Amino acid sequence: MEPSLTRRRQASTFTAFTFQQYAFAACIILAPVSLTLYVLAWPENPAPVVGTVAAPIVTSMMAGAAGNTLHFIGAIAASFFLPLGYLGMSLLGMRRAPWLATLSAALSLIGWIPWSGLIGIDDLAYDIAVVGSTPQLAALWVRFNSDPVMLTYLLIYIVGHLLSAILIGWMLGRLRLIPAWAAWAFALTSPLTIIYFLTHAIIFRYILRYAICALWIAGAIPAAWTMFTNKDQTLLAPQSA
Repeated sequence: MEPSLTRRRQASTFTAFTFQQYAFAACIILAPVSLTLYVLAWPENPAPVVGTVAAPIVTSMMAGAAGNTLHFIGAIAASFFLPLGYLGMSLLGMRRAPWLATLSAALSLIGWIPWSGLIGIDDLAYDIAVVGSTPQLAALWVRFNSDPVMLTYLLIYIVGHLLSAILIGWMLGRLRLIPAWAAWAFALTSPLTIIYFLTHAIIFRYILRYAICALWIAGAIPAAWTMFTNKDQTLLAPQSA
């Protein structure tokens, strides 16, 4: 009787871990896909986001109804898939590099959890664009964007998600869990993102954002496949005695 109960528990545990792996694999690939939808749904605006001009209000007007709808669908979906996707990629290295994987997971969660709050910046810009922008409403957006709470979220987001991408790419490449080209592609999204936000040449920004999204998806696909196929032998399960 007891061996039968043990086998049922083992089967249940295996099923649970298999479900977790498939769920993480889906999040790993849906994270960059949803963010790509979020990014590409709005057109480029060469004006700086931070400053006296509320550039996202103009950008929202340029996007139109369809662009804004897709933009926020991508934003809301990304708020769920990004933390879980990065966590899943970090867990790929847990058995063979536990401390590196733990650091990657911590930076990932710390970096992406503020995303939900930061969406409010775009949402406020959209609402102002809908009702009609006035100097007072534009000033409100600028004040909200530079509010200490939003700046704190922004700083945590910048540091956490940029460092985690580099660390995850390096870890997965070092452990040979994904091809070297995929590891480089994923890690390069961080420095390219920094360059993207520092430049205001519209053609260059278009090139960069397409390149970043393409590299991100290219790096995520092998990681999702590794998680899905359980290449590292029960990656999420504890080491058996």
